[in-house]
Amino acid sequence: MIHWNRVCDVCRPWARKYPELEVCPRCRHEAHLNTDGLCKPCLTAIRAEEDAEWALGLEEARPRPVQLTVGGTYGDRSVSSRPLRRPTKTGLSVGVEWWTKLRKQRAAPAGPPVLEPQVQGQIPLFTVPRVLGDATVTAIVGRPVSGWERARQAIEAIETEHGMTAGWRRKVAEMVRLALAVREAEGAERLPEAMLRDLPANGDAVRLVLLRAGLLEKAPEPMRFSGRNQPARTPYFHSLAPLPPRAPRQCTDCFAWIPAGRRAGFVCDPCRHWRERTGRGRCCRCGREGLALRDDRCRSCHPYRLLDEARPLSRRFTQLVISLPIGKGGPFEAFPVGDGEVPDYDERRPALHTNRGQQPLFTLRRDWAPVLARLRSTPAGEPPLPDTARRLVEEFARARPGQRPDYRKNTRTLTILLHWLGAETAVYERDVYDLARIDMNLAAKPVCQFLRARGLLVEDPELHRDADLLWIEAALSALPEPVASEVGIWVKVMREQGRREGETRGYDGIRRYLIHLLPILTAWTMTAGVTSLREVTKDQVEGAVDELLGYARRGLATALRSLFRALKRERVVFRNPARDLPVGDIKGIPKSVPSDLLMGLLDQTTTPLGRLVIALAAIHALPGHEIRTLHTMGLDLSRGTLEVRRGLLRHTLYLDELTHQIAVDWTTYRHQRWPASSNPHLLVSQKSAVDPDHPAVSMGTLSGALPRGLTLSGLRQDRILNEAAESADPLRLMRLFGITEQTAMRYVGAAHPERTSKLPR
Repeated sequence: MIHWNRVCDVCRPWARKYPELEVCPRCRHEAHLNTDGLCKPCLTAIRAEEDAEWALGLEEARPRPVQLTVGGTYGDRSVSSRPLRRPTKTGLSVGVEWWTKLRKQRAAPAGPPVLEPQVQGQIPLFTVPRVLGDATVTAIVGRPVSGWERARQAIEAIETEHGMTAGWRRKVAEMVRLALAVREAEGAERLPEAMLRDLPANGDAVRLVLLRAGLLEKAPEPMRFSGRNQPARTPYFHSLAPLPPRAPRQCTDCFAWIPAGRRAGFVCDPCRHWRERTGRGRCCRCGREGLALRDDRCRSCHPYRLLDEARPLSRRFTQLVISLPIGKGGPFEAFPVGDGEVPDYDERRPALHTNRGQQPLFTLRRDWAPVLARLRSTPAGEPPLPDTARRLVEEFARARPGQRPDYRKNTRTLTILLHWLGAETAVYERDVYDLARIDMNLAAKPVCQFLRARGLLVEDPELHRDADLLWIEAALSALPEPVASEVGIWVKVMREQGRREGETRGYDGIRRYLIHLLPILTAWTMTAGVTSLREVTKDQVEGAVDELLGYARRGLATALRSLFRALKRERVVFRNPARDLPVGDIKGIPKSVPSDLLMGLLDQTTTPLGRLVIALAAIHALPGHEIRTLHTMGLDLSRGTLEVRRGLLRHTLYLDELTHQIAVDWTTYRHQRWPASSNPHLLVSQKSAVDPDHPAVSMGTLSGALPRGLTLSGLRQDRILNEAAESADPLRLMRLFGITEQTAMRYVGAAHPERTSKLPR
């Protein structure tokens, strides 16, 4: 019997033509089937979606979902359209075009796997929330999932107990199959309850179904997946977990802060009343779309209509407020409605800028990733800037004359900061580094130097701490007490903060010592059970050193002697177990550079910097750390001398004709390339020449200027060894190169082994 009150006007002729009710093989629903064995929605879907598998009647065709349609569309020709299978002289046949479409569909490449099953029992390294939607549901339709029969029985039992509809069963069944597919993709025997958050809908119902089927791993506390209270007509919820308390949030309309605990959604009470009485549109002041307006302004911009006329510069600024339960609801009517001309605002205007002198209510660390994403989505070109910010950018470009025209890292970083934060307030140094850390095409240090010189930078002390000091503090925190405190006392003594005065050591040298000490200190505290360095014996110190050879043994022995000598001086330990510990003296034989590498050495280097570095290392035997720290004031071209600073001592080099000409070429090139550079060092690079901090060039820059296969130390050793072979006079080596007597005798012995009583090995 046909219930005509449940059949729409479009399907009524179809039901009269095919009155028998059967199960459609495509959508698996009970409906009126035509001669092709399909219901009306499936027949329309096959023709609209070109479903060749079902048009050809293939047995391996899987069930297909049907698109929900809206009744009342008349003039439908699906009833009178010709069938898919047409009679011919030899019987029923299918159109040739369907076979062509099937071959094209099967030849198309398959998409990426969706929720691919994994091996059960594996423990994931980390879990990432999934984005599940209608496309995921469609991709797993027809796929066999383990545990579906048990879940289907649970769904039918809940449906029978509580009288749920068939629509509820279909919706929950889709989500249950999706949850079981996630369970297979995780390789878990039972799905963790927290993963039900990824489902698009019906999370609470799926939880009950999987609990009844024994396929869910319960959370320590019952979870809630619905964002609102369930209505009273939902009978299968008996002991539902309470809704979690709302966290503090902002109103989506006026950006007012809503206190925690209130369940008013994401709109404050005044904005809710404002929405009921006004229409929606685009605010002429802030430029946001879809807001309730009055006089072409939203609720947060409405009180400023007269101020916009009196002070045009304040049009874009609104006061941050906190929505409290007690207070006036509705709009703030402090001024009469103004009928002035509506200003034209830029749609790409960033967040509200802060006026000079305005104190922030609270500060949070900014996330610059959405800002860069928003700027990349805007049309090409630099973001718009006000006059004050544009003048700052132009001044920054003039302050760095040595910068290449295509090198836009520094200028673009400053442009983004001024566009987003404005030029009327100081910029936090942490914001500059956070912005430059996201994109490799942005730079932070030059921008911070420029803003600091003009009083527009709020410095962060954590960014200026020594990197070696941070490493030392992290290493000491890993040691147990009181060993960590005792090693900390040694660090203070090395920094001249002890009971007696001494030479101050740098944090880099302390770090090198601590690198040798950490393994043995960890072994003593973890394995030997040492709780304090007072318990360390001489045998333990000698045993730790005897296990090593070469430079590793010498480094550990030197560090242990320094550690216990400082602790004995500070009266932390009673005796020094490393007092008589032999350090040893490792002396390597200097080696000369092959003549084929030295041939045409200056011709292989085309840059003036590289030629000067080679001349200073290969002719005057200067080490690399002295070359990089040479000062321009030490070069006297009129006298042909170069002064080298070695602590409080000075060593003068007398330049030969070749070195003198190379030095002239370099100073001329430097003046032409960086005429405004104030860096006092003789050797500069593109970055250090215009850096206000005046740093020295790095060792990597000096090493990169040499041809392949050569090093600065190798060229220096070759020069001293060659001079020792010619003169065999250690005093000449000391005067010429400024080396000590031990080093001079070492080179003389290497050049003339027959004159020594002990031949080198």
